[in-house]
Amino acid sequence: MRDRSNDARSMLSLIILVIASLAGDPSVAGESRDPAAPNIIWIWADNLAYADLGCYGSKTIKTPVIDRLAERGARFTQYYVAHTVCSPSRAALLTGRQPFRAGVVDVLRPDGPSGLPAEEITLAAAIRKQGYATMAVGKWHLGDRREYLPLQRGFDRYLGLPYSMDMLPTVLYRDNEIAEELPGDKVQDVTEKFTDAAIDFIKTNKHRPFFIYFNHTIPHPPLNLPPKRRTPGRSIYDDAIEYMDDEVGRLLKTLDELALTDNTLVLFSSDNGPMVKEGDTGGLRGGIRDSYEGGLRVPLVACWPGKIPAGRTIDTPAIAYDVFPTLVDLSGGQVPNDRVYDGQNIWPLLSGKGDFKRQRPFFWVYLDNVTAIRDGKWKLHVGNRAKRLDTPELYDLDADPGERHNLNKKHTDVVKRLQEAVRAFQSDVPMVWDLKYPVRDPAKRPSGIRRK
Repeated sequence: MRDRSNDARSMLSLIILVIASLAGDPSVAGESRDPAAPNIIWIWADNLAYADLGCYGSKTIKTPVIDRLAERGARFTQYYVAHTVCSPSRAALLTGRQPFRAGVVDVLRPDGPSGLPAEEITLAAAIRKQGYATMAVGKWHLGDRREYLPLQRGFDRYLGLPYSMDMLPTVLYRDNEIAEELPGDKVQDVTEKFTDAAIDFIKTNKHRPFFIYFNHTIPHPPLNLPPKRRTPGRSIYDDAIEYMDDEVGRLLKTLDELALTDNTLVLFSSDNGPMVKEGDTGGLRGGIRDSYEGGLRVPLVACWPGKIPAGRTIDTPAIAYDVFPTLVDLSGGQVPNDRVYDGQNIWPLLSGKGDFKRQRPFFWVYLDNVTAIRDGKWKLHVGNRAKRLDTPELYDLDADPGERHNLNKKHTDVVKRLQEAVRAFQSDVPMVWDLKYPVRDPAKRPSGIRRK
């Protein structure tokens, strides 16, 4: 006669093994999702200027897809990136912290020794704890060594490039491995590959919550579009933005087809201002690497039908490190309490429900130099990139968003108050050591940028 107690123990052991194996499988974990938690798609353009979209005033570039997102959701008029260049800006968004806290203070170069540190908790890692499937698509630019790639920073899947299109080598990663080299014209269809990968990820994870961190490489130069997307006699920059808009449309169409639109929060923005002579800042002063508004103020559109009121325009200033606490909260998680976070939950601004009061000013830091502070309507410039200004510049951004009229002599009390805030904040900024490393590839400049 069989021992039923042994059979029961064997069955229990089998069940435990199955549960343990499923718990370790990111494609199965998190099935018991919070029904109130949305799918989240963050879409970033690379070096898109403030007024390059139709919904931000462009008369020459047609962006009906992104404009429709704004019509169905919210559009910020004073949204800022946390840094004037790519890598630090992305680090701030993903960590919810000033870039210098993560040690990412300038553009990371190919073959460089550093990246986003492992001890930083990324948005993907925080959301994944709530059962989300996570994917990074497109440009990464937070370290190109294996230990810095997205799969080691909270993402389940990755398809993209390790840095900007002007850097070498141009290689396409799938997860942790190089899947393809993209010399010359082979790079023309990379944007469509990114969209295809994101669509496949959505279809695979349609029954569970997902987070897609989608990073376009355009309109950052050099631009190399499919011939079918070029318009004779027209700027390739303008063509690239319209091409990107169409690709966003393909992604959103998938949400519609799978009946996921109503439970998906889609956000579209840019990582910093435009390159010199490219992009329309809408009269804002400066561009990439500048702490003037043209280098920092970028579009932010957010759409979640039924949750964000349609046609909402938000004039209250917000900044990239606000995104982390906002999305972690919406996912059902909590912001860790073991480190400094610089942002605030801006869901009251997006939803129009509840009160929102900014608790501290915005600061911008270039390398280890505080360059500007914004507090209410006032913005004080005390530095220009790595150099201190001999005389600070004060602007009333409500009256003068183009920063044309320096009011430092008229409002000395404001200048003094903001200078004191800068000095206090500067004391927490660590010194940056400019360490050089060899670049052995003759096709690259010492900066890592491809030679012409």
